Amino acid sequence: MNRTLYVAAAMLVSLALLFASCSPESPEGEGGDRQAGEARAKGADGSQASGSTSEGASQPEPPRPLVPIAHLTSTRESVSTEELSRNRELAVPQESMGSAEELLGGSGFEGFDSAGAVVDHVSRNPGALGLVPWDEVSPRVRTLAVEGESLLEAGEEPKDYALRPQEATGPDRDELRRVVVGGDIVLDRGQNYMVIQQGMGLDFPLDGGYAAITSRVPEPSDYSETGIVHQFTAERTGGSGAVRGYLTSADLTLANLENPVIRAAVWHPEDTTFTGELSLLPILEDAGIDGVTLGNNHILDAGFSGVRETRAHLDDAGIAYAGSGMDLAEAREPMIFSLGETKVGVLSYQGVPSYDWAWATETAAGTAPITEEVMMEDVQRLRDRVDLVVVSPHWGKEYMATPEPWQVDWAHAAVEAGADLVVGGHAHWPKGIEVYEGSPIFYGVGNFLFDQSWSEETSTGIFAEITLYEDRVVQIQPVPFVVLDYAQPNFLTASGGGNRALRKVYAASLGPEFEAYKAPATAGSSTASSSATSTAGSASPSP
Repeated sequence: MNRTLYVAAAMLVSLALLFASCSPESPEGEGGDRQAGEARAKGADGSQASGSTSEGASQPEPPRPLVPIAHLTSTRESVSTEELSRNRELAVPQESMGSAEELLGGSGFEGFDSAGAVVDHVSRNPGALGLVPWDEVSPRVRTLAVEGESLLEAGEEPKDYALRPQEATGPDRDELRRVVVGGDIVLDRGQNYMVIQQGMGLDFPLDGGYAAITSRVPEPSDYSETGIVHQFTAERTGGSGAVRGYLTSADLTLANLENPVIRAAVWHPEDTTFTGELSLLPILEDAGIDGVTLGNNHILDAGFSGVRETRAHLDDAGIAYAGSGMDLAEAREPMIFSLGETKVGVLSYQGVPSYDWAWATETAAGTAPITEEVMMEDVQRLRDRVDLVVVSPHWGKEYMATPEPWQVDWAHAAVEAGADLVVGGHAHWPKGIEVYEGSPIFYGVGNFLFDQSWSEETSTGIFAEITLYEDRVVQIQPVPFVVLDYAQPNFLTASGGGNRALRKVYAASLGPEFEAYKAPATAGSSTASSSATSTAGSASPSP
């Protein structure tokens, strides 16, 4: 009797499994995959998947507008339909081949199994171009406008977008957001000198436009991982106020405030102790800064009382903050911003060598500690409160572009814990970039409003620009600038040092996207840079 029941049950289970294996799969991406296009094309180990063209064959997806993509390091902004139609190496997913041929009036394009496979191909080849449905784009590549019309920029939807099939639905423009993250701000030293001592006024720091390096001379230096820095000269080329316009037009602007702001501030012309003049705080408001990280090695330069006073002044100015507090619980509290229906949380940590004494405790003020255990606990807790998590570590050795091994491990752990974006600081020049498991990592963005004018390297910074669609990072771009007259960032033109600055960032970057920039593969670097058709940092207004 028992044996008969057992056999009958086994047969029922087998039939259930058989029917389940024949049932159509539910569409991927509906389960909250943060980088759906990439996940569809790649396995868990990051290898390219095969045979994905059959996915959804029984229920064809509605047509979607197509977007041209180029290598992540490309400085191109736009491409013409004529160029696309004549490009027989144009990478197109098989599912979109018919639309591409009809819209471009061409044929013979290079077919790939999936949109994710196209993204992977373009991300590894600096000279490649591809077409993918708009919702399959990834931060591993750069999207281009078509005939000057961009589908993934906030604002009015283009009326005559050339790669839109009939009845195709594009992105909701109201869900596109631009986030900009800058580096170190010191409201002492050079800012005090130019704004107050030289009488240039509060507008001066953000009046920067465009500039070009006009000469550079190498010299030995202990403050460089290569043993060399460059003395330089530069000149402004126009566009006064472009930096202010760029920062204030972002939906969310963040930076690192590297000093306490107190009423009893003392000007330090050259010291490495900083106290920010309260009268200079409006510079942050002029830059449209919504929040600042305080998890750094100088926030305690005026002691515990300086932390308390700084937080109060930022509260009065309506500027959010994270990373430092009167105890450990306060230091670990995130900033949270609402961008429409999308909530963004930001965490800040301090991990400068020999500064663990500045970490907050349960009973003492200080910074949030950079321990992996604390970070992962905070990220996982914040993950339930927001749609997108940003982690900002202030960390490592100074004057290094190459990410340190422990920084790589820590950043990977942050992503694995649930972080969507990591933006680091403290090195005083830009560090490498990585896209890990679909999440961008900027290991360091350099100085922002800080006067280390003794070298081109320390005077050059980048803004980390991130484009969001709803709760997903879809694009990233490093935007290079140079700080002139001790206090004023100016966008670097492509030929005037912008391309050079970006090549140094890419040479220090990690992942297959940047292999062409690794020595001795200089040919790949020159190929990528020669394709530039616009100003480096092209997200800013053209000069």
